[in-house]
Amino acid sequence: MDAPLEPTPTPEIRRGALATVWLTLFLDLVAFGIIIPVLPYYAESFGASAKVVTLLSTTYSLAQFAFAPVLGRLSDRHGRRPVMLISIAGSIAAMLSLAAAHTLFFVFLARAIGGMSNANISTAYAYVADQVPGNQRAKYMGIMGSAIGFGFVVGPAIGGVLSRPDLPELPFLVGAVLSAINWLMALILLPETRSPEQRAASETQKRPRLLAAIRGALWGTPLGWLVATYFGFFSVFAAMESTFALFCEAVFDWTSRETGYLFSLIGVVILLTQGVLVGRVVAWLGEQRTMVAGLAILAVGLVATAFAPNVPVLALGAAGIAMGNGLVTPSISALVSQTASAEEQGWAQGLTQSSAAFARILAPIGAGLVFEWIGPGVPMATGAVVLLLIVGPIAAAKVRAPVE
Repeated sequence: MDAPLEPTPTPEIRRGALATVWLTLFLDLVAFGIIIPVLPYYAESFGASAKVVTLLSTTYSLAQFAFAPVLGRLSDRHGRRPVMLISIAGSIAAMLSLAAAHTLFFVFLARAIGGMSNANISTAYAYVADQVPGNQRAKYMGIMGSAIGFGFVVGPAIGGVLSRPDLPELPFLVGAVLSAINWLMALILLPETRSPEQRAASETQKRPRLLAAIRGALWGTPLGWLVATYFGFFSVFAAMESTFALFCEAVFDWTSRETGYLFSLIGVVILLTQGVLVGRVVAWLGEQRTMVAGLAILAVGLVATAFAPNVPVLALGAAGIAMGNGLVTPSISALVSQTASAEEQGWAQGLTQSSAAFARILAPIGAGLVFEWIGPGVPMATGAVVLLLIVGPIAAAKVRAPVE
């Protein structure tokens, strides 16, 4: 009689390494968030108009769009650790370039360097995929997402405190110091997850040219449908984000202070959803159903916000938007990690983040035009329709649970 088969061992989760990645992401996003409230005024001091100021975020997103897949592929070939160290070093260079800028050209150059260097998120998600079994990836990617959310809550607040007319470069110098601490921490504490054999196999593997590789990875594949879903989701979210303050001003006569409080609420809800809730929901529904549920909650939140008759309904709508975001992002990242082989985790996550950067470029333009030509709540209401009629059905019907 044959002996019973031994169960397949579950990979050991190196929680210390994952904690280091969490802190790395948190510090990186704090450093990034510090400059958000001061960068427009800094650019205006060099003579930039409002239109030129908005191009700064476009420059950052364009650079991220172009380089996220490249850096993801490099992390597959040469390891997560060197790409993480290089990207953090790039953030230091971007901050120091901003602090030393004497013309508007160098401000734009610094933002381009920052966008090129922002591989931390996709590399971090690939790092999690290297370390965590497939059925726990959404939970741990949600925890990584909480670092991003927490950094976005803390960073702008610090930036506001550091803003001084007599020392305008101070927030950038502090951001550079935080990034330098981040780099040293990663250098000392962050182990490599790609074995020499895996890196050697990736380096010797024959790969098509970049555009052909992108087409082959996305056209008619599960990864392609996930990237399309993420692009649609992020387009709707970026459209809301870019017009939300204008909406609150037009409908409720709010100033930046009241809007800032509501953005803090959104950040806290995203933080709690990704850090606490998403793992439990995925264990109950699975990644794909959690993603679809998050899209539905986001759509409801957008409708409630767009037609809010008073502040309590507005706050509930904003909380729904935040919860939907918190459920969708880690679920998609987990599904992306499951569609990709071990040799292409960074590549797949880089393509996903590139689609988000492309959405950040296009969506605010359309949202601004709709806001101005039709009405304040129309961008959010339109986003809800897009989610319910296009993005949700694609996510529900086209994504297939991959084989582990």
